[in-house]
Amino acid sequence: MPEHTPAPTPGRAIYGFALFLLFKTLFAMYVVWAFVPTAVFDHLGLVYLPDKYFALFIPIVALVAVTLFAFLIYPSLALAMTPDANERETITDGYAIVRCKYLFPDGQSCNQRVDDPYGAGWNAKRHCEKHATRLNEQHQQRTVRVANFCDCPYESQCLLRKDPDYLPSLRTKDPIPAVCDLSLAKVSRALYRRY
Repeated sequence: MPEHTPAPTPGRAIYGFALFLLFKTLFAMYVVWAFVPTAVFDHLGLVYLPDKYFALFIPIVALVAVTLFAFLIYPSLALAMTPDANERETITDGYAIVRCKYLFPDGQSCNQRVDDPYGAGWNAKRHCEKHATRLNEQHQQRTVRVANFCDCPYESQCLLRKDPDYLPSLRTKDPIPAVCDLSLAKVSRALYRRY
């Protein structure tokens, strides 16, 4: 079975030369038709030729069609194939290489390739399969719930476990003031006050 290749072959050379001669002949006939008066063609018996109006009309229509394609249709097709701005494909694809961000105690990083980092959506997986399962197990072991009001992520830093009287002392402290909008004039005076 012959291989399909764009390389020149003897058959393509013959077809190419025949097409070259055909289009040269058609162009010569077009020029003769456009410039020779209609009376000459009538005298020769060629009365079924198109009007001379088409000698200008057809090239102008072809140029307008090429211009519309180049400046409207082709860019519109490209925009139609472009994914939306809020889709993941605009910034990455399936061939993106994401490395594992796990840090060992000596400061070295894992650098294993993360398989299918964007499989779950926008948030990329940050760790390889081995370290992701290890981190999930560590996180589940550290999470401690104390008396329905403590959700400390690290048991060693839980103040309620260290000092059971911490909660009443915390409740006696002044509450944090509510967040509110600040006046820009007051902030500017405070920042740029001249001493």
